[in-house]
Amino acid sequence: MEPVIEFLQCRQRTDRDKIYRTVSALWSLSFGDSEEYIWQFCQDMPLVGAVLAMDGENVAGMALLLQPDATKNAYYGYSVCTHPSYRGRGICKRIHEKIRAVCEEQRAGYFVRPAEHKLVELYGKLGLETLQWEDERIVTTDKVISHTLLSPEEYVQLRQQYFAASGLCAWDAGALRFMCQQGYTAVGFSLEDMNCAAFLLERERIVCEICAPDSLLDRAAVCTASALGGQAMVRLPGNKHMECGAVMGYGTGENFYFNLYIE
Repeated sequence: MEPVIEFLQCRQRTDRDKIYRTVSALWSLSFGDSEEYIWQFCQDMPLVGAVLAMDGENVAGMALLLQPDATKNAYYGYSVCTHPSYRGRGICKRIHEKIRAVCEEQRAGYFVRPAEHKLVELYGKLGLETLQWEDERIVTTDKVISHTLLSPEEYVQLRQQYFAASGLCAWDAGALRFMCQQGYTAVGFSLEDMNCAAFLLERERIVCEICAPDSLLDRAAVCTASALGGQAMVRLPGNKHMECGAVMGYGTGENFYFNLYIE
């Protein structure tokens, strides 16, 4: 028999515990995260639910749905994976068919950020459109540019300034606070009297995003490199979302996040 695709909705605390118990083994196998991290994630993050491919009591595939911004009805697909024993059987396609049905029922958008180039083609086959990114570069600076640590609340407020009008989802302060506990850092700086910011995973030299006007993105990338100790690898956006943009990418690897959306 083929695995059954089901949606486990998260309405209350007991649902979070059930999702954790159900997905933790496959999550840890696929991504290497600890049981403690997975449990904390399920407790703290804005979970809408989990789409699961169940073969009896075995989890053949999964995708968590998060709602990063309570003011916008768009879901973020997280920890999307298929058990190695079930790959090549269309599990991911069936999971996303269920996600599409859930989103249509709840009139919600959907987006993912695959960390590997090879996954972009896969998601394209599943009907997601890609927001392309261009101008990959290494940015270096030998001078220290002043920046200040931002609280999750401060970063959310600044991020809303640049992304809310374009319809892009924003993490709420609670989700950002959890990410900061995992080693991420929000920093702020000023360019031409404009408040700008960046969100970084400093221990791995990852640039998650930069919030700044398009006209200042090059200089904002240099400020971010300074915050990371002198070097960062970034991608400047190819298609603009308004008059503001973000730089997203890894500081050490060759793969980059892409934003993909079901319209």
